[in-house]
Amino acid sequence: MVENGDWDDLLRRVNVRKGDFFYVPSGTIHAIGKGIMILETQQSSDITYRVYDYDRTDGQGNKRELHIQSSAEVTRYPHDVKQQVKTTASLRDLTMTCLVKADYFTVYHWQLDGIAETPLQKDYLLASVIGGKGEMIVDGTRFAMQTGDHLILPASVRDYELKGTMELIVSHE
Repeated sequence: MVENGDWDDLLRRVNVRKGDFFYVPSGTIHAIGKGIMILETQQSSDITYRVYDYDRTDGQGNKRELHIQSSAEVTRYPHDVKQQVKTTASLRDLTMTCLVKADYFTVYHWQLDGIAETPLQKDYLLASVIGGKGEMIVDGTRFAMQTGDHLILPASVRDYELKGTMELIVSHE
């Protein structure tokens, strides 16, 4: 199918809507369609294999290198869709939904409407504001937060407070 370019028969398309969450395990061929904006959380890796590139070319008319054999060696086929059990907890004005707990990372969807004091203590937190605005207070210093902001809360921070009406994606190891 790859050699013949039968991508529609080989791969499945998934219609997406704003707010969808998909867990794509390592070894799964995936692509991001035109006009789709994503927030991708992944385990650290310096390897990406390109299986198909939509026949795009550079300024000299050259197509980018494909990695068909390497991809075939690591691809899990057929794709095994494992449903993650979402769990939700509330802490004062914060609702925390665990979207996925994988071997190397955990991802949450947080909805804040008010105040939350130190809702999660881990070695670090990666947070992306995907809606609303508010602030984070660390050692008396206020940091404004709004849609599109991303931050890393390092292990040295043990106490923090969130205020506002915000929707965040938060992850840790």
